[in-house]
Amino acid sequence: MTVPGPILSIVIASRNQLNSLKFTLLTLRDQPPAGAHEIIVVDCGSQDESVQFLANQAEKGQLRLICEQATQGRTAARNLGARAARGKYLMFLDPGVVMGPHWSETLLDTLERDPMVGAAAGKIILPDGLIDHAGLAVLEMPTEKGPRLMGRSIHAGQRAEAEGSMRPLTVQGLAGEAMMVRASAFFGVDGFDEGLGREFGRVKAMAEAEPAGLDLSLRLGVRGWTRVYRNESIMTRLRVSEAEVPLDAVSAARTAADDQTLISANWLGQVRPDFHISNDGRVSPAENGYIRPYFRPAISFPAEYYGAGVHPDQVTNQGATGSVVVLTHNALEYTRLCADSLLAHTDPRHELIFVDNASTDGTADYLTGLAATHRQVSFIRNSENLGFAGGNNVGLAAATGRHIVLLNSDVVVTAGWLERLLAAAGKHPRAGLVGAVTNNISGLQKLSAVAYDQEDLTGLAAFAANQAAEHEERVDRILRLTGFCLLIKRELLARIGGLDEAFGVGNYEDNDYCLRAHLAGFECLIARDCFVHHFGSRSFAAARVDYVAQIHKQWDIFKQKWGIPAGTPYNAPVDLGRLLTQGFDPAAHFHSLPERPCQGVPPTATAEA
Repeated sequence: MTVPGPILSIVIASRNQLNSLKFTLLTLRDQPPAGAHEIIVVDCGSQDESVQFLANQAEKGQLRLICEQATQGRTAARNLGARAARGKYLMFLDPGVVMGPHWSETLLDTLERDPMVGAAAGKIILPDGLIDHAGLAVLEMPTEKGPRLMGRSIHAGQRAEAEGSMRPLTVQGLAGEAMMVRASAFFGVDGFDEGLGREFGRVKAMAEAEPAGLDLSLRLGVRGWTRVYRNESIMTRLRVSEAEVPLDAVSAARTAADDQTLISANWLGQVRPDFHISNDGRVSPAENGYIRPYFRPAISFPAEYYGAGVHPDQVTNQGATGSVVVLTHNALEYTRLCADSLLAHTDPRHELIFVDNASTDGTADYLTGLAATHRQVSFIRNSENLGFAGGNNVGLAAATGRHIVLLNSDVVVTAGWLERLLAAAGKHPRAGLVGAVTNNISGLQKLSAVAYDQEDLTGLAAFAANQAAEHEERVDRILRLTGFCLLIKRELLARIGGLDEAFGVGNYEDNDYCLRAHLAGFECLIARDCFVHHFGSRSFAAARVDYVAQIHKQWDIFKQKWGIPAGTPYNAPVDLGRLLTQGFDPAAHFHSLPERPCQGVPPTATAEA
């Protein structure tokens, strides 16, 4: 019978650190990881009694021992241990780090449940109860020789229960002395840089970022992996006096300075800082910093939903890199215009999903033919009108792209439209939603004037190209985006789910979705270089819906859901600050998606046979 391999491999690199090592191994025995695991210790030419002790433990089956006489450094030893590991996940531990109760469950759950996470780490405290690590931030500061980049531990030196350290975060960096990494992600970026963090047991200054861990984290970020700090996993770093003593203090300081210089040289201009330090020492958050709250996905999407091009180990989905969901209900003339523009201006690597809400004017027959003649097009027909939210949720459930765009059927897209939305999403890690600008909509996405004919669209292509050139890569942060053209990051979809179907036929579900995104720690952006023409409300007109009466009805639903006084008139000011301080509540703010439908087959229980 084949014995299943471990899910977790714990790798410890050591040299003349027997006392610290014993503490770590003892707590691993008393606080073992959840699930099958192995412990690999790489000893690098120790001259104390480490080898004898470890060999005895290996004979008892407590660990696997690798003896490496060449002293190429701690990071080289970590890589050596990783290459010998069999686990799906790698946990790197330094001697002297001791584990708290249930330390592994949260980290393993993060990596298992969220296929976008490449590495996770917990809170490391010192024996005096102060924080040593709660994620790493990237700082940029001025020097006489120009700007310099460095890593710093978030909340270092504060009490372990400091408020900011008591919630999970998405961060740029994690400490290499206690980091769990997805093995495929680790080997996909070639492991630790063996030129960084080579010393064993060097006592680092308060708030100093472990350079090898920071560098590995940043390389994971370049490849699209999320890095997560989980406050629920707690460890303690002991201050045991057995570090290798350098020949002199100047040598030790020079080695640490060299590491920091290399980090700055390698990454300055390549990653966005989280904070800026001014000439007078003041620290201010960067506009596009990476740190934001992390919420565990409420929807567990298979890895292939995130797109084959994102991560080196995800090769099951060779098709879509993005998904466009177009909800239709009658108004066939405008659906044709929309479809024609999508086929003309959307790279065929992206999938186009049309979802029809029980049209009666021939729309379904047209879309059936479209799907039969274009590989990138798929069609789902609902046997009843599920409303704007319900119909779009069917499309969201069917989409397999890395990001999904909800697109009204009464729009006409222009050249490069989707690439501009995707670029804005990729360059702004805290963004969860990205919208385009247009000619006809409420709010700040509407341009004050457009220089083309809005009826026959003469001049539209030239106008959109000019808009793109004048506003290249410009984004505006906003509280509210409208749903006529709305890019949704799959990370956000996994955490807050789909649109709230309580809003029925349509209106205010996009306001609600934006508010939920903000509560979950994501931003909403307008991509000013992406122009999409919008005719406006054509499905409502085709269904002979009284738009004014409908929007007031939806406003009442929105008020009731969010606790806005019932007498508040439509378009009156609302204290959004109060709503945003309530925090994200998964029970109240998550809305599940329907079961994933088979494309071309009605998805609901009441669907046609």
